[in-house]
Amino acid sequence: MSDPSISGKVCVVTGGSRGLGRAMTISLCAAGAKVVAPSHIATDIPIIEADVADVIGDSGGDVHAIAADLRNSDECKSIVETTIERFGQIDMVINNAGLGMRPFSENFMTERTKFWEADIAQVQATFDTNTMGPFHMAAFSIPHMLKQGWGRIVNVTTSIGTMQRNGFFPYGPSKTALEASTRIWAEDLAGTGITSNVLIPGRAADTDIMPTEWRASGAHHSGSKPVDPKVMGPPILWLASSASDDFTGQRFEADKWDTTLDPTQAAQAQMAPAGFELRSTE
Repeated sequence: MSDPSISGKVCVVTGGSRGLGRAMTISLCAAGAKVVAPSHIATDIPIIEADVADVIGDSGGDVHAIAADLRNSDECKSIVETTIERFGQIDMVINNAGLGMRPFSENFMTERTKFWEADIAQVQATFDTNTMGPFHMAAFSIPHMLKQGWGRIVNVTTSIGTMQRNGFFPYGPSKTALEASTRIWAEDLAGTGITSNVLIPGRAADTDIMPTEWRASGAHHSGSKPVDPKVMGPPILWLASSASDDFTGQRFEADKWDTTLDPTQAAQAQMAPAGFELRSTE
């Protein structure tokens, strides 16, 4: 069913064909949004197009899936230009695409790579995807949003614990940089009508970023099962709507989102400032 404050909005969901990105793409399209879903896996394109076709009904939602490499700034620029050419505007950028620790160790939850053992080229690729890709997507999109006086940047980072966990270099630090960037961008954009926030699943999600064996076991160190990517749907719809106009520089955890509440109340009940508070020296 379409949402009047989301219907017609134009969103870019990087990595929009799989995992968390797929869940957000489907939710937004079902609510009437137009979504550009860049992915580095070309064979995913017909799959996400079919998935969206199954849910949009008469909502007016639409998806344009394309193959792109977010490590390349020119391709990030091209994504934004393609979005403008196809849909006439760009209202929201969800920086979801990311590389995790599987390239360094298939069983990284138990067999953790020391930072000095990490392949240098893969370290660079991780930062280019997780940190520089989101920067380029935001930087190329913001001028268009400024003209409209309205826009959304949503960065998918990770838990503070994961950012600092042993064996999680370079994934953790690359997301730490994106977390801090979110806070800075929110301050730079103050008064423009454009918000910058973080949305995370809240705990490890059942996606391809995690080891195959670990996903099959259904085990998580918290004692809870891995979270279903679909939990990203309700908060991303709220963030795309006009109800979130006054919220910026915040982080939201999807698995803590209480769908029995009014969405704004659900957001307020569990949000926290993005970034990191300074430690006292006393």
